[in-house]
Amino acid sequence: MKRFVTFGETLAQYNAEFIGRYGDDGDYLLDCAGAESNVAVDLQRLSVPELTTTWVSRLGDDEAGDFILRTLEGRTNVEAKKYTGETTALSYLNHHPDGQHIKTYFRKGSAASKMCFADIEPYLDGADLLHVTGITPALSAECRTTMTEALKYADSKSIPVSFDLNYREQLWSPPEARPVFEGMIRSSSLFKVGHDEAEQIWAKGWDAGKYCDFFQKMNGGLVVVTRADAGAIACDGSQLIEHKGFRVEVVDPVGAGDAFVAGLLAAILAENTIEGLLRLESEKRRPIIERALSVANACGALTCTRRGDTAAMPTMDEVEDFIKRH
Repeated sequence: MKRFVTFGETLAQYNAEFIGRYGDDGDYLLDCAGAESNVAVDLQRLSVPELTTTWVSRLGDDEAGDFILRTLEGRTNVEAKKYTGETTALSYLNHHPDGQHIKTYFRKGSAASKMCFADIEPYLDGADLLHVTGITPALSAECRTTMTEALKYADSKSIPVSFDLNYREQLWSPPEARPVFEGMIRSSSLFKVGHDEAEQIWAKGWDAGKYCDFFQKMNGGLVVVTRADAGAIACDGSQLIEHKGFRVEVVDPVGAGDAFVAGLLAAILAENTIEGLLRLESEKRRPIIERALSVANACGALTCTRRGDTAAMPTMDEVEDFIKRH
């Protein structure tokens, strides 16, 4: 049995069912929104054989916290205590006429922003993969310390780390984020970043392939750079592998990046482990990475065709059917 562990903040998200700004009248769809819990739930939904997923966090003792627990129950192992007097973060997602999707956060001082390493350590023992994002260290100084300690622990126990950059400009600036991200990249075995995110943070004017090579030299593992509807490119140190992606009519792109990561990990973990994959000779790695990019792009594309965050994630049967049709 393979054990996937992740930690981070999940919000109660109000996803507008109308076109307009936050504060406009209209109905909202209530859903869970958390990059880390999304990947954990999505991995379970993709039915990877012999895989269990665990999401660790802190919640406020409030309606939003209760909603998150009810929603995630049975979809991943949830290790998130509720704390009296603390609040669960909220997010409002609004869709603008120009196609932009704007999030309004109410998360400062939330229960999850007070996560410490002691909250997470009991669940790391025996883990086969620790998944982290760049959102968590942006929440607070305490969360930044927690991330550092978790990555040090993973290194000491030889636990592979997957890292999805997930830059949130509402939380911190590129100069603040860059040194933290570079430390996290060096601690990862698998790193995923959007080409647009790479440009926001590093601003080198490079194409996705050059960024891929740049980051692979940092972590010495597998790097994947996504290119919106143009697919993604991967680098394992000896080869660049490209998938051109799938074109779909976008209804709601929120959650597509998390679905991409879940699909990528699901395809790899169905065949091997992250470290096992990296030990293979390049010609034996290639078909596994090609398959992983195909599944990941299909997951991201399908998620864009539906409203919701965790609610929009496809099953593996839907992914296989989509790939065959495209």
